[in-house]
Amino acid sequence: MMATGQVLKPGDHIYSKCFGGIYVGKAKVKNPRTGKEEQIENAVIHFLGLDKNGKAKTYRPQCPKCFHESHELGVVLTCLDCFYDGNTIYRYEYEVSLLSFTFKSSGSCSTFTSSEPDVVIKRAYSFLHKKNFGEYSLFFNNCEHFATKCKTGTTLCNQILFGTGVPGAIAYNVARGFTKGLFWS
Repeated sequence: MMATGQVLKPGDHIYSKCFGGIYVGKAKVKNPRTGKEEQIENAVIHFLGLDKNGKAKTYRPQCPKCFHESHELGVVLTCLDCFYDGNTIYRYEYEVSLLSFTFKSSGSCSTFTSSEPDVVIKRAYSFLHKKNFGEYSLFFNNCEHFATKCKTGTTLCNQILFGTGVPGAIAYNVARGFTKGLFWS
């Protein structure tokens, strides 16, 4: 489940093969069968989008732990099992040196400073209650953008870099600027 030697703490930005989100620890979810709130021990708030065909990324029956249904998209709260789906979970690193950032895998770290865990969790819950983080876009508004916004207050994404490290980050931000019309008159 977790990469070797890592222990999850509320407020951590975590990621697996397909997803990124904020680990919140204990959370309450509503059981749709009974209408009562139930507590889950290992909860994650994350941003789910559609695949290239406009469908939910995976189909699974309703989870008996967190009651998440795979067709629910947008900002969702799920148990850790639904989040990682059998893949290894990693902790995204913040405040890494520029040298480390240059040589680490894209989408695994940032030079930005992280906010305190309680602020990170408040931001994640705020997006969850609004049920919105904008329209999902693999390149410009994905789960990493969501998690880094919760952690730093700024949306950024290193996983879809056009190259790795600093050159990739520069190319990505130039491309993002063109798609937002920042360089068009």
